[in-house]
Amino acid sequence: MTVFRVLVVDDEAPARAKVKRLLADDARFTCVGEASDGTEALARIESLRPDLVVLDVQMPGLTGFEVLEALGPDACPAVIFSTAYERFALQAFEAHAADYLLKPYDAGRFTRALDKAHALLSAGTHGSGALDALLATVAKARPERPLERLVVKVGEGWVPLRLDTVWRLSSEDKYVRLFTAQGEHLVRQTLRALEERLDPTRFVRVHRGDLVNLEAVARLEPWTHGDGILVLKDGSTVILSRTYREAFLQQWGAAD
Repeated sequence: MTVFRVLVVDDEAPARAKVKRLLADDARFTCVGEASDGTEALARIESLRPDLVVLDVQMPGLTGFEVLEALGPDACPAVIFSTAYERFALQAFEAHAADYLLKPYDAGRFTRALDKAHALLSAGTHGSGALDALLATVAKARPERPLERLVVKVGEGWVPLRLDTVWRLSSEDKYVRLFTAQGEHLVRQTLRALEERLDPTRFVRVHRGDLVNLEAVARLEPWTHGDGILVLKDGSTVILSRTYREAFLQQWGAAD
């Protein structure tokens, strides 16, 4: 019998202890580690490669959703969410996660969650499509406010990156490259999906594959066929397509 590996993530030690105790009673699973916050969870998922994560939603620092966004669907294990807050789009959990646990829960409810996770893992049906759908559903259920940060990998660790420090965002297939004064970062998002969550008064599309932070633009120079060249304050340049020229100029003028 395949024994599936589980990582327990919760900022409260008693909650982690409860999950580990309940896991010990189920021979189908083994606990391979625990994490007390989102940053630690990212490192443990990368190093331990668990099959399943029992993941708290609301934690100091990074939320459970930010952990999943940082990992990306292709690298993410199956997930059982654990939350004390009904406001976190429980219908999304029902549709796309292995299961969710609404705190406080008992041993019987935990076993039912493990049953669902075991069925998904055994059938190999917890793929990236489900996580993409979950994150999209949760994003729509969040309050309508611009995205303020993303979690990016720096060296062997993970750090939150404030988006107001990002000068430019460029599409690279299924990824977006973020340009900052401290360097570049790749995140597994599409440019379109990120654009929908960014502050439209700060970030403006200037090309099919590029968004710029208006605060980073030093000057606009003419180029050819109605296109222009934006010179950013770090000296780098990006094409301003004539398709987006009018909208850019309106926003740029409003930002002055």
